[in-house]
Amino acid sequence: SIYLQLATLLLKADLKREEKQWQRTIRRTAHDIPWTNVHLLRDIGLDRDGRSTRANVPDAVKVERRVRHLRRVLTSRIMT
Repeated sequence: SIYLQLATLLLKADLKREEKQWQRTIRRTAHDIPWTNVHLLRDIGLDRDGRSTRANVPDAVKVERRVRHLRRVLTSRIMT
C-alpha cells in the first residue's frame, strides 16, 4: 500500500509540473509582441521602435475631464 501512495504522490507531482510548464508557456506567448509585423504593432498602438503612437493629451484637458467626471459623480449621488 505504501507503493500505491508513493505512485499516487509522484503522479500528482508530475501532473502539477506539467500544468505549471503549460501555464508558463501560455503566459509567455500572451505577452509575446510581434516586432516584425508592422500591421500588428499598429493595431496594438506601437510603432516599429516600440514607442506609443497615441498622442499625449495636455494636462489641462486631463484636469478638465477629471473635474467634469467628479462633478457628475457628486451631483448624481442620492442624498439619504
